[in-house]
Amino acid sequence: MRPFLLLAVAALAAAGPARGTERPVGVTTVTFTKTSVTTGAPRVLPTVVWYPAKTGTGTVEALGRRDAAVRPGRYPLVIFSHGNCGEPTEATYFTMALARLGFVVAAPPHVGNRASDGVACFASFGDSLSNRVPDVRFVLDGMLAQAADRSSRFHHRLRIDKPAVSGLSFGGFTALLAAEQEPRFGAAFSLVPGGAEALGSGVSVPTLVIGAERDTIVGFAESEAAYEHLNGPRFLVEVLGANHLSSVDDCFDHQLGVSLCVPGDISQDDAHRLILHYALPFFRRYVRGDRPAGRVLVRSIPGVVLTAEPTRGSS
Repeated sequence: MRPFLLLAVAALAAAGPARGTERPVGVTTVTFTKTSVTTGAPRVLPTVVWYPAKTGTGTVEALGRRDAAVRPGRYPLVIFSHGNCGEPTEATYFTMALARLGFVVAAPPHVGNRASDGVACFASFGDSLSNRVPDVRFVLDGMLAQAADRSSRFHHRLRIDKPAVSGLSFGGFTALLAAEQEPRFGAAFSLVPGGAEALGSGVSVPTLVIGAERDTIVGFAESEAAYEHLNGPRFLVEVLGANHLSSVDDCFDHQLGVSLCVPGDISQDDAHRLILHYALPFFRRYVRGDRPAGRVLVRSIPGVVLTAEPTRGSS
């Protein structure tokens, strides 16, 4: 498998200026502790969770309303896996947009494989590869347990049917592998993934893959290869003029003090707009069951090349 060299660090900015019509987003941290499958040591996962917030509650910060009350209702669950040497907060334009739309998004840190681990994160690639899907599964179990826990803010606030998995770069691969191995996931979203050759027999749940035309880290061919492993309803979006780091909040590396943006790429804002144009309807259609949202998934717009097979795998 080719290395995932995602250098993005945690982005602490929100997904953009709030509009008056947007519903508030809550954010909290829920810590789950599991056992490492490689070392047997405790593996502490302080998981960032975004969710629909009750108006006027919580303390406003860049990531949302910290520890706000959950808006009444039951919301579908999405797990988000970050990239190699990335952070759970690397794509808040996506995670917060899902929360505004009425989803709960849980983003665990893959221990040792975060930007905050420094250069050591690169040496942890193999260990992270072994632990990532178990991390995702453990957080899925933990969040579903929160729904039944009277002491949790998520008590009776989660839909426990058909959770979804998502991820970026190494996390995009993780999402595909988790969807292949964990039957509880009902849909998968993979953003600029690599490593498709390491997948097994294929993913049977509805899946959206979004890649970047000018990806110089894993290459758009990896997104195409991932698409070929999909056996259910499948969608492939190539974002034209975008590079690998167009998919994160900020391509400026604050540790190195340099920009990793590539001259001539489309802007981060334009890339995010195109990604969300397909990602949000995908979750509405295949996780929330909003069939009319599926119409967006079969219509190409300027700035992308779309391949859509919404009936693949239908009997």
